[in-house]
Amino acid sequence: MKRRSRALTTIFLGAVCISASLITFPSASAQTTSPGGPFGQRASFRLNKSALRAQGASSGLLEGLSVNAYRYFRLLARQFAARTCYEFRGLRWRLPSVAVHGDAHLEQFVVTDTAFGLSDFDRAGYGSAVVDLVRYAASIHLACRDATWACDPDQAVSAYFSAYRAALDHPVTRSQPAVVDRVRLGVSQDRTAWLRWADALIQPMSPTAERALREEWKQFVALMQATSPERPEAFYRIVRVGSIEIGIGSALEPKTLIRIAGPTIPETIYLMLEARVTATADDHDCVSRPVNGGSLHVLMFRSLLGERLPEVFGFLPRIETQDEPELWVQAWDSGHRELALTDLRNQSDLNELATDAGSQLAGHLWTAFPEPLRGHQRFAQLRAFEMTERRARELARELADETVSEWNRFRRQR
Repeated sequence: MKRRSRALTTIFLGAVCISASLITFPSASAQTTSPGGPFGQRASFRLNKSALRAQGASSGLLEGLSVNAYRYFRLLARQFAARTCYEFRGLRWRLPSVAVHGDAHLEQFVVTDTAFGLSDFDRAGYGSAVVDLVRYAASIHLACRDATWACDPDQAVSAYFSAYRAALDHPVTRSQPAVVDRVRLGVSQDRTAWLRWADALIQPMSPTAERALREEWKQFVALMQATSPERPEAFYRIVRVGSIEIGIGSALEPKTLIRIAGPTIPETIYLMLEARVTATADDHDCVSRPVNGGSLHVLMFRSLLGERLPEVFGFLPRIETQDEPELWVQAWDSGHRELALTDLRNQSDLNELATDAGSQLAGHLWTAFPEPLRGHQRFAQLRAFEMTERRARELARELADETVSEWNRFRRQR
């Protein structure tokens, strides 16, 4: 099974490398005049409440964005990536394309009963490592602004960069941050109680939408039985389904929570599956993702970045329309909970999270790349890191300050 997984990874890497090689970058002279391509767009961090309302933003979301600059920052993933690549446009030929998370920040850290680490890979793609370096480091600067304890962002950023470089250079073993056990203690260890909590998040959806989903579910079950024949059809029986409103960065994307029967023994064990549309690819993004194929690339990049796949995963084919994107589906692990900044108690907590993030984001080089490519990729990535480290540190602070400035403007809007 491991051999088959490596073979699939190698095939996918080859396909992505070919796709990346076909991307045409504007000439150096065109970079200052044409914002239309990768590395050529100086994105603004300014958001408008009226425009967000037109996109479907709820009053709750707008109120949440006004609470602090960090929440505002979470809605700027695409702008951060574009801005980072623009700032490094002069080095674009020396920045190798690798699998990147695309929206790495402190509150993307997820804890379950058995695992921990960065999650939410819907903006993952193929691009320069500076995207993750700057985005995560900026989140540290913003988090320290609201910390109730003495917070040194530069110390945590140094821990992050040091761990990232170490993981590029050689395989590393991740150490569990102390905050993981505290988060687990705050989540019911009783699976039935956790499922009741998850079930309470489900909100009614329109009868038409539910009817369409249940019809499409038949194809999903057929696909799952073809890939996991050991599970009976009854395993995927829908017990309850509805919409769910979670997240900030993805708050404008519709999501569905599906409770399925799961194992029949014991009968109280259900599984919770989340179905959602992935972030759409844009020709101007500097993190490239396939513009075709819809949802499947999220799971592929998750695997490339070293994250284990969930117990149930796949994509939901659309039947009644060919225009709407397909949904990607994944199970929530028992005890699933996203970290909140209020879970951090001291500088040690912050440094440990930063170290783990650096190890996770760069460490995939040693598990996903084919052996003959590792030596060349290692050299290229280490060289790129040395060329960008100082500016990436500075840029993270600058963009964090700009985020605060735009947030102050945003919260004064009506």
